[in-house]
Amino acid sequence: MANRQRNLGINIRVTPEEKKKIERNAKKSRLSVSEYLRQIAMKVVPKELPAKEIEESFLRINEVIGAVSDMKRRSSDPVTQKFCDDIYADLLRIMVETLQLMRHIYPKPEVNTDGND
Repeated sequence: MANRQRNLGINIRVTPEEKKKIERNAKKSRLSVSEYLRQIAMKVVPKELPAKEIEESFLRINEVIGAVSDMKRRSSDPVTQKFCDDIYADLLRIMVETLQLMRHIYPKPEVNTDGND
């Protein structure tokens, strides 16, 4: 609905390097270039999002964690319960380590919101 009200354009000139940087940061945030620039202009720093494949991997790991929890809940065998606890702890550790690695792979978008170039 907001797009219907947006009928004015603003043209800016950028260098090829600036254009690439803007497009790259917009893509990392999964926004169009227009929406990315609108958010920056309104002093909102767009949040960078991880790749869809990473999100899907986390969802699959979460499903396995759920299955392990169910297995532990259904079992009365102490060995099976210990095994489930170990797998659960390992999967959580892997998720935390992966999130820490992602912070280095996906740095925050390069945004200067003070109006200075």
